[in-house]
Order: sequence, then C-alpha cells, then structure tokens
Amino acid sequence: MNKPILLIIVLAIIAVFATKRFFDQKKQNEINDNALTVGYLVHVKDKKDYPYPNMRSRERDVVSPETFRYEIYFQPLSSGEVMKVIVSEQQYRDVELGAKGKLYMQGTRFIRFEPSE
Repeated sequence: MNKPILLIIVLAIIAVFATKRFFDQKKQNEINDNALTVGYLVHVKDKKDYPYPNMRSRERDVVSPETFRYEIYFQPLSSGEVMKVIVSEQQYRDVELGAKGKLYMQGTRFIRFEPSE
C-alpha cells in the first residue's frame, strides 16, 4: 500500500475517534448538569493517590513536579457496589478513611461528602 494513502487513513481514524470522544464527554457533561443531586449513605472504603502522567514525551525531559490523581472509593451501606470518585487534593484530605456519612452526587459528578457526627 502507498505510504501517503496509509497515512491519510490513519489520520482519518484518529480524527474519528477523537471526535467521538469529544461528543461523548460533552454528552456526559450535559447529563451531569441536568441530573438531580442525589445523596447516598456510604462509608469510605479506600483512598488512593498516585502520580498521574499528564505530560507528553518531550515534556518529560524537563524535571518537574508530577501531577497527582486522587481517588476515593465509597461503598453504599445499602448495597455492595463500590463507587470510585476522582476528587481534588483538598477534598481528598478532608475525607477520612473508614468514615461514614452522606455522599452527594450529581449524575457521575462528585459534589461533596458530609461525615456523620
């Protein structure tokens, strides 16, 4: 196969997947915006923080502090399904492992966690 034709096909496939991903994210944001805020009685099952690579390969040559991703795993008291939520550093620090309380979500978007007294 001719190299220019193969390159065009590969670029077209990449463009199709990127466009699909863009519209999927846009649709999920619309769903979250229109969803009602729902509260769940939960306990904090696990917390994880780990370096998250958000740099391209050329940017890795320069030594810089890594970006961290913060995840909290909540388990509803009424069922066994574990919910994974990605949060900011401050929200991560505010939630204690093993705490019980009320988790507020809007669609798949984390709103807040209120520990019970």
